[in-house]
Amino acid sequence: LRFVFLVLISVVVKSAEYLNQYGAANWEHFATQNYFDHRGVFLGIMLCAPLLLNCFVMLISFVREASGLLVDVKKMELDQKRRKEAKSSKAKEKKQ
Repeated sequence: LRFVFLVLISVVVKSAEYLNQYGAANWEHFATQNYFDHRGVFLGIMLCAPLLLNCFVMLISFVREASGLLVDVKKMELDQKRRKEAKSSKAKEKKQ
């Protein structure tokens, strides 16, 4: 679900140029002033900047979660290896 949200935000940011063109052509229908310049500064600041900040925070969160999971998996792997070695050493002692 978080990945879908991240992709949805990326699509909105990517389509900001088209949204800016639409806003520049139809600003009279929903505003009293034309905020939509040809470079898209208004839409970039008011829409894209917060969404990109949100994406960055989500990405950092994903990396932290993945690194934590990697540490957990490695710990389990080492515990399993330690148990296997202990079991094999016990079997060797019984044989002698």
